[in-house]
Amino acid sequence: MPPRKGINRLKLGPLVGHTDETTSRIWIQALDDPNNYQLRVYGAGIFPFESTETSLEFHTAIATAIELRPDWRYRYNILRNGRSIPGAKGTFRTMPINGSMSNILFCAISCNKATSDGSWEALRKFVNEAKPHFIIMMGDQVYVDEDNLDVFDKFVDSSSAKRRKALAEKYRQSWSRKLLKEVMANVPTYMMWDDHDIRDGYGSLASDSETLVQKYPGGKDIFRKCITFFEDARDVYWHFQACHNPPHQPPEPGKRRAMPFFFKVGRLMVLMLDSRGERDVFRKELPILGPTQWQFINELFDTISEDVDALAIMTPTPIASMDPAGQSQKLLGNRTDDVDSFKKGDFHGLFNPYKPDGKIETGKEIGKTIVSAHLSRITGMPVNWGYYQLSKIDEIRDQWSHKFARSEQEDLIRQAVKARFKNRNVGTPRELIFLSGDIHIGCTFDITISEPECKVISLTSSGISANEAKVATVGTFIDKEFDVAPGIHSTLREVVNEVNFGVIQVMPTGTGAEIVPSLAHEGNSWAIGLDFADLL
Repeated sequence: MPPRKGINRLKLGPLVGHTDETTSRIWIQALDDPNNYQLRVYGAGIFPFESTETSLEFHTAIATAIELRPDWRYRYNILRNGRSIPGAKGTFRTMPINGSMSNILFCAISCNKATSDGSWEALRKFVNEAKPHFIIMMGDQVYVDEDNLDVFDKFVDSSSAKRRKALAEKYRQSWSRKLLKEVMANVPTYMMWDDHDIRDGYGSLASDSETLVQKYPGGKDIFRKCITFFEDARDVYWHFQACHNPPHQPPEPGKRRAMPFFFKVGRLMVLMLDSRGERDVFRKELPILGPTQWQFINELFDTISEDVDALAIMTPTPIASMDPAGQSQKLLGNRTDDVDSFKKGDFHGLFNPYKPDGKIETGKEIGKTIVSAHLSRITGMPVNWGYYQLSKIDEIRDQWSHKFARSEQEDLIRQAVKARFKNRNVGTPRELIFLSGDIHIGCTFDITISEPECKVISLTSSGISANEAKVATVGTFIDKEFDVAPGIHSTLREVVNEVNFGVIQVMPTGTGAEIVPSLAHEGNSWAIGLDFADLL
């Protein structure tokens, strides 16, 4: 018999958010007024929940526990009007003091499909046994446009109220699973959205471009639909994900603004970049991260403190995993089928880029697509022949190797490398690692830079419950070895075609730090075999 519905329970949560050495943010979604709820942290006190909203719609709230002891494990539970809510409890550990020599262990995950538990059981076991300091969730925490219901397809023309309710329900369906609830209630999590938290390929298609709608008025109705959907998805993202990151203000309604953030743990700094908030791949200047976010990045790098020995930079899509001159970019990188549909105001054609008569992708269509790619490069003009793989145009534009993104890709790598030396008086530069998700493949790349001469690691963990195990990956989703830009070379070290999660150890050495990244996946027993004695 299903449990009786009652008010003495939570709709979602609790979830541990941003935690530093003396505070921790706990998130809940209540069934009634969040002001009725309190957070009890054993040995520290009782703290009130405050709504994340000005008017109650989602009933999400944050409680901030303060004056905690650094590097200390606490138990907590949730109260409603002073009475404990059954099952609404967990633990968290506060962080070591900034600048301390503590070793840091954390996990990196992405691509959480609600239709499969994937590696969540393995992650739960790892969290319980190894007790990582935190988890970063690098995008696609929910699949708004998949997992049994495509909210975009069904509700793009609906009222905002119906759409927002459907978006929030996606979170409830996905996050109410037992394994997810146990993990997120017992370790601090930091979340950054990616396209599926909005809609597949958001910001990489003509439908989402403020630049193109000014140029082609015929697409204004398409743009209006997509921007209103985006704003609702962003509001829901804010109340379910972003609000329990380090405190910052949400963008104003009607404005596109990225929402990057950073946090420090011991001698590690983590920078989480937003590649969807301001994304417009057709914008000439800074189309991926946007000018506001670049100002944030430059100011952060200029003022990075001397005691930061390790820098982890998260971009939702891999920073250097696909050859800009490789098969995938050559085949589809110059296609403009969606732009043609946008000009005509053809909403269906833009999101369903196939031949109208439903013709399958025969050898003839593959050949036409290949000829089209050759002609586009020869003439310098887009030639849109053939229908092979057209549904992947947005995925190709999502990658840093696409022609629209390469300038920012190079700048981000070079600025990150320079940041290794900023405000650094000790003899060795900071260690640097790039982290990412998105592509449903786990992989590790070595990125070598000639000036200044160095090597950094790029680790992609994707996905925790989504993968492309039955698809040929090298040469399609990723490439083996290639030049990113003059003096920047990327080499594939490892591929994992199974559900996976990333584990990163950061070990200060006194003159710098050592970063050891790994991918945990089925058949890989190291996660249980490693000696974590120095990390606990």
